[in-house]
Amino acid sequence: MGRLGIAVAVIVWLFYMSMIYGSAAMALAGFALIFFMIFSYVELLWLWKNSSARLEIPLAMASQNEKITINLPVETKGKLQPGKVRCLLEVRNTFSGKKKKKWFLGNAAYPYELKQAGRYEFGLKKVRIYDLTGFFYVVRKVKKCVSVDVLPEICYVPVHLTDAVRNFFGDADRYDEFRPGYDPSELFDVREFQRGDRVQNIHWKLSAKADMWMVKEHSMPKACAITILTDFSGKKSGADRNAYLKLVAGLSFSLMDQKCAHYVAWYSEEDAGIVRSRVDDEESFYLFLYRFLRAQTQQKVDVVQMYKEKCRYENLVHLLVVTMDLEIKCEDEIIGKAEKEKLSKSMGEMELVL
Repeated sequence: MGRLGIAVAVIVWLFYMSMIYGSAAMALAGFALIFFMIFSYVELLWLWKNSSARLEIPLAMASQNEKITINLPVETKGKLQPGKVRCLLEVRNTFSGKKKKKWFLGNAAYPYELKQAGRYEFGLKKVRIYDLTGFFYVVRKVKKCVSVDVLPEICYVPVHLTDAVRNFFGDADRYDEFRPGYDPSELFDVREFQRGDRVQNIHWKLSAKADMWMVKEHSMPKACAITILTDFSGKKSGADRNAYLKLVAGLSFSLMDQKCAHYVAWYSEEDAGIVRSRVDDEESFYLFLYRFLRAQTQQKVDVVQMYKEKCRYENLVHLLVVTMDLEIKCEDEIIGKAEKEKLSKSMGEMELVL
């Protein structure tokens, strides 16, 4: 029974008892309670119209197991102030799917520990405004949302790259900054003519200015020899998805650390298809994580078949599929497996040869 129902029941009981026992005091108490209710709800109506609540979180990105501060300021115009204010906060991790709701007092700051990696969405849903007695209240619906990206702990995966991967040639729109190559559409450098250089590579204008033979060096395309394909199929808990995110991030970081340009691909419900992010350096790695944390993990599609159909003309050395069982597959062969209970240690003992 709500508080209004309790008050009405008390009023009815007071008038009933006053009629039975002929008590004027009980009748007066009933009338006093009626006037008190009218005054309280007039006050609450005014507070409802003149109050506003906000949700403030100073950080937009944090690390796993870090604590952040949630501020819930509530402002009321005029001198009349509410007895207290309570705010309903919904916290949802979009990557793990875990969600919970809790009431907090307004005009206060609360520490919140980010135990799992992923994208946290903090939503202020409702505000309860109480009268001066703290007994009656009205509810105001609010739509305030703040998101915080929580980066996973990066664990290194030992990766040994073969010559097929290190010397992979293919088309790309990015070029090596340190090695010349074969792509005539992009100029790497201009140098003096050496024995064995082709006449077609002579830069005639610069040769005329320098009064010596100068040749052009073409650029080397940085093609991706490896794609990491994430497979979210299978029902797993939030802790399982947190371990899965840690494995995918660790594998991508390890390839990036070995100067191996690669793609990370996943199924996007928003795009209704496969999307992928290229990783070359730390900047592109964290850009990939920023996009990947927003991935919807409740998929029921064959991502391997979808990827092969979409990129059927792509030339790769390895297509690595990471499953929710923490397995790394290459051509249906399991080349590495991590254990959730000792994830960091098992990742460090994989010894992948690609």
